[in-house]
Amino acid sequence: MKQFKEYLEEEDLPTEDNRLEFVLPTIKSLGSTKLKIVRLKEGLDFKKQGPKPALEHPPDHIVRHPVILDWYPKIQALTSKKASVGTDFVEPEQNSLTPQHIAFMNFDTIYFSLQRFKNERAWYNLNLSKEEMEQLLLRNDWYRLYIPSDELRFRSFEQVRRWQEIATALLTKYCDRFYKYKKAEWENEHLEYHELSEDDPNFVDEYQLYIDKSSEDIIAKLETINAFITAGNLRDAEAQKLRTLWPICFGQHFYQPLVYVNSAFIEVKPIVLQNDSERDFVTDLRTFYEENSGYFHGKELYLLRNMSKGRGIGFFEAGNFYPDFILWLVTNNKQNVAFIDPKGIMNLRGLDDPKIQFCITIKSLEHKLSDPEISLYSFILSNTSFEVVKWWTTDLSKTDFEKNNVLFQYDDRETYINNLLDRILI
Repeated sequence: MKQFKEYLEEEDLPTEDNRLEFVLPTIKSLGSTKLKIVRLKEGLDFKKQGPKPALEHPPDHIVRHPVILDWYPKIQALTSKKASVGTDFVEPEQNSLTPQHIAFMNFDTIYFSLQRFKNERAWYNLNLSKEEMEQLLLRNDWYRLYIPSDELRFRSFEQVRRWQEIATALLTKYCDRFYKYKKAEWENEHLEYHELSEDDPNFVDEYQLYIDKSSEDIIAKLETINAFITAGNLRDAEAQKLRTLWPICFGQHFYQPLVYVNSAFIEVKPIVLQNDSERDFVTDLRTFYEENSGYFHGKELYLLRNMSKGRGIGFFEAGNFYPDFILWLVTNNKQNVAFIDPKGIMNLRGLDDPKIQFCITIKSLEHKLSDPEISLYSFILSNTSFEVVKWWTTDLSKTDFEKNNVLFQYDDRETYINNLLDRILI
């Protein structure tokens, strides 16, 4: 919806925003235990102390996870303006720019567009080059462009403006990915343990929700939820949940509630539980914690939702991996810190995928940071069934996955939480 609105704005089409902004507070509870978290060393800044990256050939990580540009919403906006029909594209075509398209482009214009993009983000240490931009466009292994073939046919010079617009959009997305990749690569060598505090970037003070003004039932519910949270009645707030909106309250999470949204018509900032597997992990962990008090005798459990790129904690060695959750299990004054990511694994590259193998490489980071009171772990909670992925290689068993800290969230719904915690305590 956001992308579609941007396209309408570019074409001077009406974009009246009929949304209401609603602020939902959180309640923080850090507790008294001095927990540690992995962060960049204080005083370091990639822009000032890091290298000056030059836009160049794509690293393997971007080739494996290419830039995606879907041009169909743009076409829909344009055809709507002309009152045309036939704008429903059930199966988008994937195409690429060719040397013939590129030969007609004005790279001075493209270069200055990327300079503006760079300046808006204050990336003054990034070097741009028209020559590198052209070389990037001459290869198509770093992007996926969804556009009808007809849009790339040579019909008139009016087409060139569109092709150049596509090239600029692709290079802008690439520039964003490339710079963040280089930043993560440098920061990975300068990590240390920090004491967790309430001003940590992963903490949320409040949510901003944007809802269509006509959704009176949701707005009324939010007002009730807000009143309960303000009064400290968190379970009453959760009881107001809707199918599309669920404020989840779990006392071992450092702030409450966590917000789950299942609607294209509700936008939440700065972060939400984005899918069912993230939501279910939190509720499953809460259920296990509340029903197994004996298990936690002499142990302390804490949870924190990890922000996405930019504010959260990521790991370059795992393919610039930003796991969704950080869990602390403290026992005998030792902090066991686990990075947990509920996700589908169908598109991973087998058990050798860097995100899966991070359960091993994280031990190198643990050794480098060298604190005997802290152990680091990584887990993938697969919402993909074992039956779907067991054919990655011959004779794979669930035990093979578990040895690599991959647990099947829905195949083993009743046991995976217990299994995860036990594997931390081994």
